[in-house]
Amino acid sequence: MKMKKKFLIVIGVIVVIIVIVVANLLQREKGEEVEVAIVSIGNIQSEVTASGILRAQSQVDISAETIARIERIHCSEGDNVKKGDLLIELNDVDARASMNLAKAQLQQAEQEFVRAQKLFEKELISQESFEKYTLSHETARAQYDRAKDAYRKTRIYAPISGKVMIINVEEGETAVMGTMNYQGTVLMTIADMSQMLAVVRVDETDIPDVRLGQSAEVIADALPDSIFPGTVTKTGLMPIVSQLTTDNVTDFEVEIELAEFSSLLRPGMNVKTDIITSNKEGVIVIPIQAAGKREIEEEDTTAQTVFVVHGDEAHLTKITMGVSSDTETEITSGVAEGDTIIIGPYRVLSKLKDKQKVSFKVEEKDSTSQGFRPRGLLGSIRS
Repeated sequence: MKMKKKFLIVIGVIVVIIVIVVANLLQREKGEEVEVAIVSIGNIQSEVTASGILRAQSQVDISAETIARIERIHCSEGDNVKKGDLLIELNDVDARASMNLAKAQLQQAEQEFVRAQKLFEKELISQESFEKYTLSHETARAQYDRAKDAYRKTRIYAPISGKVMIINVEEGETAVMGTMNYQGTVLMTIADMSQMLAVVRVDETDIPDVRLGQSAEVIADALPDSIFPGTVTKTGLMPIVSQLTTDNVTDFEVEIELAEFSSLLRPGMNVKTDIITSNKEGVIVIPIQAAGKREIEEEDTTAQTVFVVHGDEAHLTKITMGVSSDTETEITSGVAEGDTIIIGPYRVLSKLKDKQKVSFKVEEKDSTSQGFRPRGLLGSIRS
């Protein structure tokens, strides 16, 4: 009884092995199961993605040009001001006294100069004496001009028209002018909010594709559901080198002028942009995962290729690629509209050989489809 049971187990194992072998042989004859797509004519848009911040096109930090106490602030945050409007008055007691003294000294020097000139014309004083009076007059005028300029700096006017974004001081504080080693007091910031710029950092590998006049879409992190169209107005010529990581990251600054005004936007907001570097219509496009660099044995070289299905064989075909998007790439030579190409799965595509047998099936055309949509037997596996 035991011998009979062992015999049946052995027979069962042999049958299973035979089934596996036969299945493998049938699979080999059938070929590798692959996903395919039909080469078609379509449109393709190439983009460069970058991030940065918003900035008003005209934005000015206003600082004091002299050291003095702030007597009066004539505006508030959020006020709209015009160019030339008085913004801040500084204490002018010392400046006014110095100006008045310099003015009196100038008047005295002018009177002495006029008298000396008349005496010199009558040859009653020497050339040397006349030159001294002339020099005294010029010195007094220069001192008066300097004192008048110092007095003028106690009145601070709006250099541009715009909105007062922030006021950093209060009445009674002392404004300090900047020096070579010290920035000084930034009293307030005025920005022209009618025109905004997105200032973004573009990677050095993408900057050759970015040019003036290209269209862009800008999305603020604070307004993720709103897209603001824009135009590239400036591309940086010098790189911005960041060493925050062990590898040097080199970016270039690009300015994008927003085409629409929105009161919801603020300078300093973080933004993401898609710069449209190329937009082609009516070109041959294929899924980007179908193309790859492979070795062509006949030419003993490596080139961009796809596998084109002829019958039940995958033929390695060299192609020339144009612009690419995130999902598709343009093909300028190598394949034609209507060709069947292999797009996956990756585990098969990465090991596929030229003229290797393959199998696939094509999904029937439905009412919403614009053409035949291929489908692999193994489902939608993507690389």
